[in-house]
Amino acid sequence: MRIAIDMDEVMTDTHAAKYALFASRGCAPSDEDLAGRKLSDLAPAEVTAAVECEMHKGFFFANLQPMDGAAEAVASLVERHEIFVATAAMDYPASIPHKIAWLAKHFPFIDPQNYVFCGNKGILQADILIDDSPRHFPGFSGKGVCFKALHNHGTEVALRLDHWSDAAELITELERQA
Repeated sequence: MRIAIDMDEVMTDTHAAKYALFASRGCAPSDEDLAGRKLSDLAPAEVTAAVECEMHKGFFFANLQPMDGAAEAVASLVERHEIFVATAAMDYPASIPHKIAWLAKHFPFIDPQNYVFCGNKGILQADILIDDSPRHFPGFSGKGVCFKALHNHGTEVALRLDHWSDAAELITELERQA
């Protein structure tokens, strides 16, 4: 199968780094408060603007931590499937060189020719898209799998992946259904 995987909040723990930026500016909501919301929904406009400014510089994306179990799960998937990294980097164009370096460091087994930097993920030709943002599923021709994140808590989706440790089982089940 051809599988496209989002980076931020799927392969990378973007939330933890973003939370640290908001917290350093005095906005540190609880996980309970964040259920179904984004940090920017709960922060004063000037704090959100300062964080966005920092993220638009691009370096923010250089030192993110991988999501627990992501490298191991994706390495296993690479053995049997065609894997693409599909990231909406157009939201933060200066992030692109940092994301390339990050992928080379943490996921060296993914061919750099399989990195897709885009805005609209509907252009992707894959069987599965694993993404934390269901907004990318309309227009996508394959099956969208929503990766669990605080901001998508409570969102109705057909397929959900809560942890990377469950990925192989879910992909096997989707293969059987194909």
